Amino acid sequence: MGGSIAIPVSHPKPPPDPADSPNSGGQPRRVNYSRTLQEAAVAIGTRKGIPIGELLVQQGVLTERQVQHILTVQKSSSRPFGDLAERLFGISPKLIEDAWVVQYVHTVGTCDLEELDFDEQCLRMLNRRQAWQFHVLPVNHDESMNLQMATDADHLVRAVNFSSRRIDESIHMLVAEREQLREFLMKHYPVPEFMAEYAGKMS
Repeated sequence: MGGSIAIPVSHPKPPPDPADSPNSGGQPRRVNYSRTLQEAAVAIGTRKGIPIGELLVQQGVLTERQVQHILTVQKSSSRPFGDLAERLFGISPKLIEDAWVVQYVHTVGTCDLEELDFDEQCLRMLNRRQAWQFHVLPVNHDESMNLQMATDADHLVRAVNFSSRRIDESIHMLVAEREQLREFLMKHYPVPEFMAEYAGKMS
């Protein structure tokens, strides 16, 4: 089974997400490389994985010289790599997020939801709309009482942003295969098939 990395939670909770407002049209508010993701990226940096700068070079987003410049500035500023890439070279937050997802999944791997014990109390922390809109699935508390939440790679950024705003606990984010996550969402948060299909197309 794959591992996980603690996702920091800031307090107090921020204002309600417009996605949860009946007047928002159901469109989630985009959080571009939020503080939560920056902190998670720092946590990843302490574990063995592909450096995000290397990933961005492989993807043609940055040159090796630009990466070295960011690393030099990072030593004196202590700011996350992705934040500096945006500030210094105008790199799109979406490209940084995509690289962060690749880095995270490479570091922690994927889990098999069949091997996990689900806690009913944890499952009741979300309603069906939240679970399907953000493709996030509460699992249980680990031995350190961190709440384990499952999502898939395609929804990792949204799941992290949503969980950090909505759940007042330390969170460990697990990554599952997309089809298996959908199967378990249907099992624990059953909805008509057309609604599940709609949620998949909207995400």
